[in-house]
Amino acid sequence: MVYAFVPQHLIDLAEYLNNKEFSDEYYDLQCIYRTIINRAYISTYLYTKEWIINNGLYYDVKYYSKRDVGYHIAICIALEKLNRHHISKVYEELIELRVDADYDIVTIITPK
Repeated sequence: MVYAFVPQHLIDLAEYLNNKEFSDEYYDLQCIYRTIINRAYISTYLYTKEWIINNGLYYDVKYYSKRDVGYHIAICIALEKLNRHHISKVYEELIELRVDADYDIVTIITPK
């Protein structure tokens, strides 16, 4: 699949930010932690979607769901149908982290 950018670069950015020391005196650490989670999630989403398309029966992951769900949940359904239960569980946990990081401005995100 051809993307407008290289998904690995998102992981590289997340790793760079994660490995760099930031002072809360000069940086909003919540923004940095949330960016790390978001970039890691989007890269994982793109790689997982591509793996499913390359290793499954369909050219679109939504065909696995047989219902009107978003692409992110369709990934979990496709992984389950492809007998990747553990990966589906981990992916679902990553979705939850990403939702907290992107949409829950009250929750404190930690480096853990």
